[in-house]
Amino acid sequence: MLERRAAPLREQAVDALRAAIVRGEMPPGSRITEKSVEQRLGVSRTVVREALRQLESERLIRIQPGAGPVVAELSPDEARQLYEVRAALEATAARLAARHCDDEHVRALQAAFALIDDEAPASLEDLLAVKNTFYDALIAASRNRIIGEQLANVQARISQLRAVTLSAPDRHQAMRAELGAVVDAIVRGDEDAAYELSVAHVMAASAIALDHLQDRENALV
Repeated sequence: MLERRAAPLREQAVDALRAAIVRGEMPPGSRITEKSVEQRLGVSRTVVREALRQLESERLIRIQPGAGPVVAELSPDEARQLYEVRAALEATAARLAARHCDDEHVRALQAAFALIDDEAPASLEDLLAVKNTFYDALIAASRNRIIGEQLANVQARISQLRAVTLSAPDRHQAMRAELGAVVDAIVRGDEDAAYELSVAHVMAASAIALDHLQDRENALV
């Protein structure tokens, strides 16, 4: 059931369903019925339909003829393309942050990075929250909100893979080291290093995700 908050119920429903997809509670290919969502979240059918339309626009779900809404499945090629776009956007944000970052943005970026502890949080939601805080600070430092909007769209489409990449063995420590290097490059004002280190960070996550998707496809053969 949803807790009543200031945010509109539709927004809360979208957040709850997106989180369920990210956690794997609603796996790729699984069917979604309006009634099950009503019961799960305790909201009206109108809210459910609005939430499903939003998730369809994010391509997290698709409407399958004869079956209705199902959780979208990414092919390895689709995932590869999305990670390439994410790398370009994130690296450009890092480059711009290195170019424009002032003392205030440096402090905010370092504070956001400090929230990513040496040890992974107990829950995926907590880890995603601190990573999102970091990316918010990065976009603010880049002074390009359009990149932030586009990056959010890409992140939404690969959100179901973030549980896979972030939970991979030793990934948390590697991820933290990668982002720490990006922050250091931004603070130094080294645009090229900030860009290249950001690309390397995203490609490391991409390799894990693509291996997972390929293993899934091989298992179906």
